[in-house]
Amino acid sequence: MRDERPHPTLHADQPLRVVAIGGGTGLSALLAALKREAGRSRDPWTLTGIVTVSDNGGSSGRLRDELGGIPPGDLRNCLSSLTQEASPLSQMLNYRFKGEGSLGGHSLGNLMLWALADLTGDWVRAIRQLSNVLVTVGRLYPSTVVPVTLCAEDWAGQRHLGETAVGACRPPLSRLWLEPRDAEPLPEAVLALLRADLIILSPGSLYTSTIANLLLPELQEAIRFSGAPVLYIANLMTEPGETAGLDLADHLAAIAAFGKIAISAVIANATPLHPDLAQRYREEGGEPLCGAPDRLLGIPVHRFPLLDPEAPQARHHSDLLNRAVREVLPIL
Repeated sequence: MRDERPHPTLHADQPLRVVAIGGGTGLSALLAALKREAGRSRDPWTLTGIVTVSDNGGSSGRLRDELGGIPPGDLRNCLSSLTQEASPLSQMLNYRFKGEGSLGGHSLGNLMLWALADLTGDWVRAIRQLSNVLVTVGRLYPSTVVPVTLCAEDWAGQRHLGETAVGACRPPLSRLWLEPRDAEPLPEAVLALLRADLIILSPGSLYTSTIANLLLPELQEAIRFSGAPVLYIANLMTEPGETAGLDLADHLAAIAAFGKIAISAVIANATPLHPDLAQRYREEGGEPLCGAPDRLLGIPVHRFPLLDPEAPQARHHSDLLNRAVREVLPIL
């Protein structure tokens, strides 16, 4: 039940304020799908991304361990998605050094972001400066600038520390939390949620991306108090380890249990995978998350063709995802 203040009526002369929450490739794909709405000349949306910063693997994890601070990888990925036009600089952002040396595996964009944060002493300012250089649409904030560790406990009582370990454990989980427990969210992220007209939970890893941001109590409270409808973009597939054996209802139950927010509606994929692709995923431990009923746990489920037919992997098609959000928006 929602007992928060009523959501304000939108006016024609006010832009739609959309806040997308998540991490990894899921939030990046969602922002890429919505950026045309934020970049259009007439009635543009105000688009904000809030990015999880609990990553402890790959280039981001190495920078976090060696230099301190929050991991920049998901922030860099989302910045790249918000660029208005491709340019040599935006391509450099995703360049990854090769070889086995100290730079091997590092993304140039990760190094640029960390360097700007070190020079300015402020992650928000660093992201803004790089955004201005890249010419992006929308704003981007980390959920917190405190280095946090994602922690979980399964039903056997075994603890898993760090995003990589949590992503590899088998569900269901009995507990999920962030260390330090008193980590404060970024005030700009809280304010964006309080002012939002629409809040979208992006697709992505259920526990390590979608729910991770919602473990900050102040962000939960901001979502509840905003009164804005919350739209969840369902994953196309389950993931080996993290969501093996879970269906869409299980995803929604996990968000309710750990994120403690009410979802207004779900957008799910209605396009079946090509049999060869489905078989490849099945061999790796993944299953499609499609064929859901019209309601799950009392939440409306809207099914659309979302699968990119040209992608070698199961990916949301940017145009189809954009269209689905726009079609659901008037009935939220």
